Amino acid sequence: MATSNPIGLESVEDNLERVRTGIDYSSKIQPLVSICKGGNGNEELKYPNCVAVDDITGDIYILDSFDDCVKVFDSTAKYMFKFGDSTGEGNMTYPRRLVICRSRILITHYHGILNYNLDGELISRIGKQGNGELEFGIPWGMAINESNDDIYICDYHNNRVQILSQDFKYKSQLSSFKYPSDVKLSNEYIIVSDKSNPCIHLFNHNHILLKSVISRGKGNQVINPRSFFIDNSNNILIADYNSNSIAIFNPEFQSIHHIPVSEQPTAVTVDNHDRVIVVCHHNVNFLHIF
Repeated sequence: MATSNPIGLESVEDNLERVRTGIDYSSKIQPLVSICKGGNGNEELKYPNCVAVDDITGDIYILDSFDDCVKVFDSTAKYMFKFGDSTGEGNMTYPRRLVICRSRILITHYHGILNYNLDGELISRIGKQGNGELEFGIPWGMAINESNDDIYICDYHNNRVQILSQDFKYKSQLSSFKYPSDVKLSNEYIIVSDKSNPCIHLFNHNHILLKSVISRGKGNQVINPRSFFIDNSNNILIADYNSNSIAIFNPEFQSIHHIPVSEQPTAVTVDNHDRVIVVCHHNVNFLHIF
């Protein structure tokens, strides 16, 4: 079932002129929009594993790992199109994460990276299986450094984060992880979630480890940080898979709020209307917009 509520929406033109001063996360109690259709039909979700928003159009891109495709919805959660599920050049194999960077979409899958345009047309494939430069043992989370368009990629089984230039040349790496699953960049930090420790590592932009936040479930700590998002105020939103919530921390990594969700969240993002968008997976697959 899909429900829609236009509360809080502005025109894209008006919104781009507005400067975000901070989001009142305490008001995010009930979703404005929910889609809870399980399956592999156009408007259905089989295993939603990542969500991203085109900041220009407001379109929502949902990566469905079990359906091997990306499904694109408009800002009111109306289905538009999908791509990647073909048997030809542009097909995916268990895609895991996607990022939207300017006029392209990057997707981690199998042992490499797929580079698409915003219409879902494949431009190039990058990487292969292995443990050398531009080789991957299952690439996972990704982030883009907006200052130079460098690409940070969690190399899951090689226990590292590879850093590539915008034209996909190897530059350097961060290492000493145990199954890194996601990476994001704020003004101050490079933040990496380590799935098997489990903890969150904070590096400065000189790649020096500053601290690690252990997540054992005590107090306000997260239990299973599946993925996360950095908002425009550098707050950190974590999809906490085991506690059925979105855990929100300030830039000093102090807990400020939790948003409960109905099922296990796999990914979270925030759009230009300050709406929190969450995808979940368990017995039923959900898209929630708060």
